[in-house]
Amino acid sequence: MTITLPPKVASEYGDFDIVVVGGGFGGVAAALAAARNGAKTCLLEKSATLGGLGTAGFVVIYLPLCDGLGHQVSYGIVEELLRLPMKYSPVKPNGAWDNSQNATIDELKAHRYELIYHPAPMSLGMERLLLEAGVTIYYDTQIVDVLKNANGAITHVVAENKSGCGVFATKFVVDATGDADLCKFANEECEIAKKNKLGAWYYSLDNEFKAELRPQSVHPYNSTDEQKHMSLDGTDFRQVSQHIILSHELVLKDNAARNEKAIEETGEEKYFPGFVPSMACFRMTRRIISPYTMTEIDNHKWHDDAVGIFSDWRKAGPVYALPYRALYAQRTPNLITAGRCISTTGDTWDVARVIPVCSVSGEAAGTAAALCLRNNIQSFADLNVGVLQNQLIAAGVKLDRALVENIYE
Repeated sequence: MTITLPPKVASEYGDFDIVVVGGGFGGVAAALAAARNGAKTCLLEKSATLGGLGTAGFVVIYLPLCDGLGHQVSYGIVEELLRLPMKYSPVKPNGAWDNSQNATIDELKAHRYELIYHPAPMSLGMERLLLEAGVTIYYDTQIVDVLKNANGAITHVVAENKSGCGVFATKFVVDATGDADLCKFANEECEIAKKNKLGAWYYSLDNEFKAELRPQSVHPYNSTDEQKHMSLDGTDFRQVSQHIILSHELVLKDNAARNEKAIEETGEEKYFPGFVPSMACFRMTRRIISPYTMTEIDNHKWHDDAVGIFSDWRKAGPVYALPYRALYAQRTPNLITAGRCISTTGDTWDVARVIPVCSVSGEAAGTAAALCLRNNIQSFADLNVGVLQNQLIAAGVKLDRALVENIYE
């Protein structure tokens, strides 16, 4: 059953060159790149914090920027964001990567270039970084639709917040929602993830109020077979709620199991839940189908339109070049994606959904939007990829074919 609602009157909330929707790592990188390239940029975030799953979801492991063989492969904003929480906390990258310029290959091979951080230093650092770059941030703002012109381009992003319904006028849009929400509203073809492993990361407190991150005992890889194969759709509000409730149950079960052991050892309970995620912790939900979709065959495959490089966080060796064609929409000329909703599928979607790849794709998407604006180009598909690559290289991104093909001197 459907009900026809009366039409709404929308306020004008602002006019921007580029609107980035979603404040996870992909959105932050996109907004930062766009603003640094001279575009009047706005970032819309539905929650009250930046970082997405990497902060509000407590998945606080910045996965590797290296190939596991001692070579860094991801550069630019992705590395800047990894080092960002070091400004506000005493964390450091793994092993010799803290001072990689003075390390040997064998020393760098011993650890992956990654970082375990805490949510607040990362989120607060992101906010400072964006504000310093001139990005306008609107929190507590949920997108609900888009308006298009006769050419199919998005002219306005429609949003709801405490002030009611309003529109943000824009020339280019970056979908960094993680769920391809803008793509859906724009009627782009999308794929929905068929399975989502159940897991819950949370902070546990002990009797002395010392906090400990608890990802392992309730992480999907250590859950029961039934939980491992649970199929929950992150685009269905009922199943989203179910996912959250089941994740909370995992937290309580883990806490109870720890206390059972504590009672055996000390005669009293020692632990209690301290902080749980403030968002649904889905791994994949929905992604766009772009002119090119990345699959397993892209491992070690160079693309002439590469706009970033990333590794496989799960094992040493595999390296991927991110093709520009995997980012932009097919039907909506001024829409591009960043983060876990870029065009990847199968096992490669699992490789590409994580923080480093979100940051790499975000910088590429934000830079592309700013260059289209600067050169009066109406469609992302018409942007000269060589110009984009040169701009990314100038900003510190390495687009080295040898890194992808594992060819070293």
